[in-house]
Amino acid sequence: MRWIGLKQIRPFLAGAVLACSGLTPAFAEVDNKPDRGPYVRMGVGLQWPDFDVLQDQNCAGSDPPALFGCGQGDDGRGLGAYGEFETGAVVDAAIGYRWTTWLRTEALMHWSPHLELNAQSNFLGAGTNQPVTATGYALAGFGVIYVDGPSLASMRPYVGAGLGASRTQLGDVTYRFPGISQNSFTRARGGSASSLAYLLTAGVSLPLSERLDLDLAYRWTDLGTVKTRAGTARIQRPNRKLNLEVGGTDLDLKSQSVLASLRWRF
Repeated sequence: MRWIGLKQIRPFLAGAVLACSGLTPAFAEVDNKPDRGPYVRMGVGLQWPDFDVLQDQNCAGSDPPALFGCGQGDDGRGLGAYGEFETGAVVDAAIGYRWTTWLRTEALMHWSPHLELNAQSNFLGAGTNQPVTATGYALAGFGVIYVDGPSLASMRPYVGAGLGASRTQLGDVTYRFPGISQNSFTRARGGSASSLAYLLTAGVSLPLSERLDLDLAYRWTDLGTVKTRAGTARIQRPNRKLNLEVGGTDLDLKSQSVLASLRWRF
C-alpha cells in the first residue's frame, strides 16, 4: 500500500495551524458547549486509493477460462496487474449525535466519485510495458463512533472508528500491449460488488462559532472488494480479432485520505 509522505500532508498540516491561529478566544472553551444534541456534517478531501494486485477470482478456472491464469509472470510475481489508483476526491455527508462531552456517533455516507486505475499487467511473452486502465467509483455507508479529547489551545483532538458496507463499480478494463503492436489490446468486462467496509480516523476540531466547527481529519478506509464479472473479452492482435469468454477478476481496495468538513450543531 502507498503511504502518504510528509510532503503530501504538509499543506493539510499548515492549514490546521493557520486555522488555529485565526480563532478568537471567545470560542476556545469548547467544553462549554452543550453536552448532548444532533448535528450535521459535510466535507470534502483528497484520497490516495491503493490495492495490491488485480487477479483472477479463480486462476484455475476453465469454464470460462481465467484471464490471467495461475503461475508467475515475466517479472517473477504472480500473474495479474499491479499498480494504483490515481489521487482523487472524496465527499462526506453525515448526521450525528453528541451523547456526552467526549462521545458522539455518526451515520456517515462516504463517496469516491472517480476512481482511475493505472496499473501494469505481467502476461507472459507480451513485453515489459503492459499498461492497464479502468475507471469506477465507490459508495459506502458507516456507523462511526468518535471519542473527543480535552481541549488543547483552540482545538480539540478526536479519534474514531466505523463499520459499514460499500458498493463499488469498475468499468471495462483495458490491457494494452505496445510491445506486440500499438493497436494490440484485450478489453475485459467491468463489474460491481458489495462488501464489508471499515475505517479508522483521527483529527482535530476547530470552533468557528457557537454552533459551527471545522473538522480536519486523516482517515484510513478499507472499502472491500472491487470485482469484474465473467463475460466476453474483446481481443485485438496484429493478425486477428476475436471475442473470448473469460472469468472475473478482483482486487482489495483501501485508501488514505485527508478531509476538511464543517459540523453544524442544532
